[in-house]
Amino acid sequence: MFFRNFDFATKYYDYESKTEQVMSLDTPINGWYKFINGVLSALMVADNKLYFLYGEDEILITDSHRVILKEKSKKENEFVFFDGNKELARFLYDLPDPKFNVSPFEYIDEEDFKWGNFIGKIVNSKERQRNFVTNLMELL
Repeated sequence: MFFRNFDFATKYYDYESKTEQVMSLDTPINGWYKFINGVLSALMVADNKLYFLYGEDEILITDSHRVILKEKSKKENEFVFFDGNKELARFLYDLPDPKFNVSPFEYIDEEDFKWGNFIGKIVNSKERQRNFVTNLMELL
């Protein structure tokens, strides 16, 4: 099972072996990932279900999950992942400088090139969850 790196088009993470690899763009993927301060964060599709991965935690996304984003500075945002009122994950992530950031992918929204925003919009929207799962399942 492979995840594509959010920032580098040909960089992949092999979930079974826990290693990063450089592969071709036509490699089938089960999600997207980014390391935040050395910790794996990812959105994964398995068995037609959507999961959020953070470190060793693998969380099936349900109606009770939500993401809150807080601007900490012009260069950094905070991502907080909840199940109801229980906090499951929190991290700070750097905001790319739009003048220098050349994304390897096209996004639906201009904000989607920010990792936390990308995850948050999917977790917080049933429609985006369905689209994310459907799009990845079509590629497998």
